[in-house]
Amino acid sequence: MATEETYVPWAQKEGYEDLVPVPQNDAPNCLVPIAYDTMYRDCMDTFRALVAKGEKSERTLEVTQWIIRLNPGHYSVWKYRADTLLEMKSSMTEELDLLDQLVQYHLKSYQVWQHRRTIILALNDPSRELDFTAKALAIDEKNYHTWAYRQWVLCHFWSTARSLSPEDAAALSRERRDQVEQVWRGELEYVDKLLESDIRNNSAWNHRFFVSFESGMGGDDAGKREIQYAKEKLAISPNNPSAWNYLRGVLARLSIPLSSASPFATPLALNTPASMPPTEPAISPAAELPAYLAIEFLADARAEEARAQERAQDEREKAAKEAAELFRSLIEYDPIRRNYWNWQAQQAETVAAA
Repeated sequence: MATEETYVPWAQKEGYEDLVPVPQNDAPNCLVPIAYDTMYRDCMDTFRALVAKGEKSERTLEVTQWIIRLNPGHYSVWKYRADTLLEMKSSMTEELDLLDQLVQYHLKSYQVWQHRRTIILALNDPSRELDFTAKALAIDEKNYHTWAYRQWVLCHFWSTARSLSPEDAAALSRERRDQVEQVWRGELEYVDKLLESDIRNNSAWNHRFFVSFESGMGGDDAGKREIQYAKEKLAISPNNPSAWNYLRGVLARLSIPLSSASPFATPLALNTPASMPPTEPAISPAAELPAYLAIEFLADARAEEARAQERAQDEREKAAKEAAELFRSLIEYDPIRRNYWNWQAQQAETVAAA
């Protein structure tokens, strides 16, 4: 791209002589005018000239490409560029090539991702997108925009039979069903690789939950599988908040009480790996114990039991007392949140007394 010294104004370029640049209409006596550089100001003045004419042409695409390289967040320019591409029936594949270059530098730009969605919808071909988003996540594996886009691609182009109406589901061919299932199974394998690389990647945990329970591909065994998966990861890294939140989410999704996982959490909390039940994953020798997040899990499990109206009052009071003791014990591991743990203990005691 040209520098300030080598830049040639658009009005002086061949094929642009008829365009009269339209300057920005700032307020009279503007107190703090924005100090646009020469290139950006000239590009925008030329763009306004094109818009004033309602022109959608190759030179519109040329000017808008300059602007989005200088300012990838200019949504009006993106919108006009998309309208121009669609009206001209331009090569959307070439536009994707351009976006492949731009997105890696502007991963957090809403406008870049929205434009890519527009182009993919026009192409009606998502064949590049899963590989593309994987490359983008290799740059920033927790980028919200990339994950949201990947999930949109999956839902829009690979809808499962369970997520469709009965009529649409019946119309899916066996070949298409097999293709869809293969794509979604591949997502679990992809997430597993990310978590092997970084077990605390909360974005990957979130995507695994989405694939397992929101895609329609989970099936009846998804819950049991995911509970076991979370436990296996916690046995490796028991102070991983992402995995504990995942386990809580799966249990809540299945309406299973937290106490169902207490036999697993207790050895992690007490630093007694040898007492782990044989039906549970073995604790890694490298695991950091005691796990204060396991203590918090047990406290929440007992507080949940204290709130259970179907239990006898004496059982609720006992559960509340134990929950309060567990919450207060967390002050030793997390003294910064001393007031929070004391408040949690008081809440547990208040519930049982009600």
